[in-house]
Amino acid sequence: MNKSTNIIQARSSVDDNRVRALVRFNPLLFHALAAASFLEASASHHASRLAAAVAAEPDAADWVENVWRHEREARGRELRAYIEATWPEFDWPGAYEEFCGAYHRRPGHPAGFRSTGLGTLERCAVESQAAAFYRAIAHCADDPALRELARAAARDHIHCFEFFRSRFARSASNGRVSFMAACRAVVETSRSARDHDVAAAFFSLGAHWYGTPTVSQLDYQGFLGRMAQLVSRHASLGRIARLLFYPWLRRARPVAPPTGRGSREATRPAPWPALKAAA
Repeated sequence: MNKSTNIIQARSSVDDNRVRALVRFNPLLFHALAAASFLEASASHHASRLAAAVAAEPDAADWVENVWRHEREARGRELRAYIEATWPEFDWPGAYEEFCGAYHRRPGHPAGFRSTGLGTLERCAVESQAAAFYRAIAHCADDPALRELARAAARDHIHCFEFFRSRFARSASNGRVSFMAACRAVVETSRSARDHDVAAAFFSLGAHWYGTPTVSQLDYQGFLGRMAQLVSRHASLGRIARLLFYPWLRRARPVAPPTGRGSREATRPAPWPALKAAA
């Protein structure tokens, strides 16, 4: 091995460490990726409701189970692997267990879709918003591996968006969905995702560290505000996408941590104790 090879390898090692540090000490990235990993991994929670929304079309129900669910769970595993490699101090299984308990009990969770048209429209909103989130991460992330992971996730969600849009178009062409009902469905879905789905994931992160955390704690309002800025700046939102993302771009009302039977909220230690003590 010659001297120039040694120099190149040394520079590569320095660059890798610098990129890793930029990610490891970025609280917004940690909270965003961990929350996303929980939501992707919990796809089975929604699969039966999605299949019910398109039950009149057997091929669509089969697609939900064998394509949509498979892609979501696979993406959840990839995000988990990235998180555990980047933040080995974080107890992903413990935090995910807490999230699942809060997620299944969360208020405002609809029992089922109101109609095929509205149900597929709601999924259009969710998939479009997820794609915008991942595009923003792919555009601004320092780590090439994270950029590629986020690009692939964005492509997956656009693929799912196109599928649900085609199903919604069929219902709309039959006059089954009014304009006002469609607007309400999009806004309600976005608010529910913001105030319940993402919140359940976010509030499950604080107490699950094996050692000293490498990121500082964020409050949920601050997290939402910073994510809205990141998506607005880096996701290249078009007119329709901005409309679908509108509830996320507005200032949200304060959201309390989920509590209830089986919650660890009353017994778990204060989040990020080492960083708080050092502050």
